[in-house]
Amino acid sequence: MTRALSFDRRAVLAGLAALPLAGPARGGEPLTLWGIPGTPSAVFAGAVASERFQSAAPGARFEIWKSTDQLRAGIASGAFRLFASSTYAAANFFNRGAGTRMVNVVTWGVLYVMARDDRIRSIADLAGRRVLLSNKNEAPDLLFRMVLGWAGLDPDRDLRLDYVGSPGEAVPLFLSGRGDVALLHEPAATAAQIRAEREGLPLIRALDIAEIYGQHTGRGPRIPQVGLAVSAEFLDRAPEIVAAAHAACIEAADWAQADPAAAGALAAPHLGLAPEIVARSLPFVRLDVVTARQAQQDIETYFQHLMALAPGIVAHRLPDADFYWG
Repeated sequence: MTRALSFDRRAVLAGLAALPLAGPARGGEPLTLWGIPGTPSAVFAGAVASERFQSAAPGARFEIWKSTDQLRAGIASGAFRLFASSTYAAANFFNRGAGTRMVNVVTWGVLYVMARDDRIRSIADLAGRRVLLSNKNEAPDLLFRMVLGWAGLDPDRDLRLDYVGSPGEAVPLFLSGRGDVALLHEPAATAAQIRAEREGLPLIRALDIAEIYGQHTGRGPRIPQVGLAVSAEFLDRAPEIVAAAHAACIEAADWAQADPAAAGALAAPHLGLAPEIVARSLPFVRLDVVTARQAQQDIETYFQHLMALAPGIVAHRLPDADFYWG
C-alpha cells in the first residue's frame, strides 16, 4: 500500500511547514481541515500535506480544535467546513439541524485499562477496584460502563470510579499511586507507558475495551469512534475536495502505519506532544479508513449501545441516511 503514497517523510514535513497561513479552497476562500486533539490527527495532518489534497485545495491548512466548545462554535458559525470529530458528536450536530455529514471513520478503538501488574485479565477482575478515569458522561465513560454491565458489574456499586478532569490529569495521578487501575484513551495510555518506563515503574496495557466490545457485539474489535466530517454547505459546493480528502486520509493512514516516526514528527507540534508519544500511540488506535456509508452498520450498532445509557448523546435518535457520505 505504501508505494501508492504521494508523499514521503521529508516531503510531508517540509510541505506542511511551508504551507501559507491560508489558501483558497474555492473562489479564493481559505480552507482549514480541523483535526481532533488526539493521535488520529497524524492521519489528518498527513492528508492535508499530501499532493492529492493540495492539488484539490491549494494552500489548505491543518489546525487542531482544542475543545468541544470550539468545535460547536465553529460548526454553528460555518467556519468549520472540513473537520475531524467523534462519530457521536457529528451525529448529534446532524440531528440538531447543523447540517453535519460524516465522511469516513478513521479510528476504531482507543480505550485501555492500564494496570500495575497482570492480575487484571478480565472486566470481572475489576470488581472492588478503584478505577481512575476521566471524561464523565462522555463516550469513554459510557463505553466503560457498558462493558462493566455486560460483565454483570454495577459501575456505581461493585467498584469505585474516581473521576478526574482529563486523561492528562489521570496519568501523573495514576503513576503516583492513585487508583488500582486507570482507564485511559490514546495518546494518554502511551504517554503513561513511556513515563513509567523512564521512572522505572510497572505499567501494562491490561484490557483493550475494543476487544471486549467486539466479543459482545460479534462485529470484532471495531468501535467507530473518530473520522472526518463536513458541513452540508461545503459538501454541496465542493464535493471533489471532500472526495480528495477521503482518498488522502486512506493514503495517509497507510503512510502513518508504515512510518509512525514520520507521522509522529508531523503531528506532534500540533498536538503539543513529544513525537515519540504520537508514534508509539499509532498502533493502538486501529487505523482503518472507510467511508461513513460503508461503516453505517457499525456506527448504528455503536450509537444504539451508547443511547441505551445516554439517549441524548446523539440527540435521541439514529441519524438518517443523509448523514453518511460514501
